[in-house]
Amino acid sequence: MKKLLVVPLVVCSMLIAPSVFAKSDPCKVVMCMYGKMNGANPSECSSAVKDFFSIVSKKHGKFNIGRTASARNSFLNSCPTADPKIVKKIISKFGVLRH
Repeated sequence: MKKLLVVPLVVCSMLIAPSVFAKSDPCKVVMCMYGKMNGANPSECSSAVKDFFSIVSKKHGKFNIGRTASARNSFLNSCPTADPKIVKKIISKFGVLRH
């Protein structure tokens, strides 16, 4: 019986996982967050900004500032063309905020 439940679970997770990881483009998020940092907030960036602020780490059910900033930093740095100085500025301004 357990084997019958495991197979559909594995198949479903394989179908869902790629869509979750392909959801966010870190380069678009860097570009939009840099624009937001400089006062621009175009409607095209609403999903990218939402993706950035959806990266939240919790410890014991509470918002963890350090881990959240680190996770957001890692995500932005996964863009190969992102300037590390810009990423650092974005994290220093928005990395620890809850949105």
